[in-house]
Amino acid sequence: MKEFHIVSTGVSLIINAQRKNVIESDIKIADENKWKLLLENPQTIEKLKDFIRQNPRQSCAELNTLLRVIEGKDYDNIEVYLFGTNTNSNELARRAIESYLKEIGIKLYNPYEVSGYFSEAQFDEEYAKDEFKKGIVELLDRLISIANKKVNEGYYVYFNPTGGLKAHVITCALAGFLVNCDIYYMNEEFNKVVFLPKLFYLPKGKEIEILKTLSKEEVISGEDAKSLFNKYNDELIRLEIYGLVDIERDKEVYRLRITSKGKFILRNLVF
Repeated sequence: MKEFHIVSTGVSLIINAQRKNVIESDIKIADENKWKLLLENPQTIEKLKDFIRQNPRQSCAELNTLLRVIEGKDYDNIEVYLFGTNTNSNELARRAIESYLKEIGIKLYNPYEVSGYFSEAQFDEEYAKDEFKKGIVELLDRLISIANKKVNEGYYVYFNPTGGLKAHVITCALAGFLVNCDIYYMNEEFNKVVFLPKLFYLPKGKEIEILKTLSKEEVISGEDAKSLFNKYNDELIRLEIYGLVDIERDKEVYRLRITSKGKFILRNLVF
């Protein structure tokens, strides 16, 4: 099956390369002018790409997660979408990662940049804050739109919020939850990629009626619980997966109750 990976991209490649003296180590990430000079030098991209080739997983957080998830798969069926901030350091990192991914046979979706604060803050700090907030809203809308488009084209869509600014990481993960796609993540202390549990779901149809029924009682138990579960097996299991109901079982279901999350979702549904 074709896969589409949406990857929040930060500057871990740049920081790691600085630590190894692959590129100048004394340039601060916020120094847009100096990064612009490096970005305009084709040799910088080649140095970074050579650095990636030596150990792709250790070179940066984005490749550390992505390459683990696609290991052993047919790269012809994989497309990657890197998005990052509108800063020279981030663009430098993305160009090097993109170049490496193309080199190993992975297709790239057109990149997208959101406000990175540093470039705008050179001129006006208030303007920079406004642009940053506006960029987050636009980013969420764009990620949801792209994910839905790719799902409709027959892709299995993944979200990778490992790298990037915290606000962009949160937005990336939120988009994944909203469109019900798999989200994977890897902290530098982890040994394996973690797939996040399903945290967000909007119930519909019979599921809403079940939540209304459960909300009228503190708990439904015994034969009543068993009967309700047998009648709405699929719906209750789905609600359990998303943490909207608790189902207690022994050999059979013996207790059902709506969770605090379920009550919150039910209160805020618009009919």
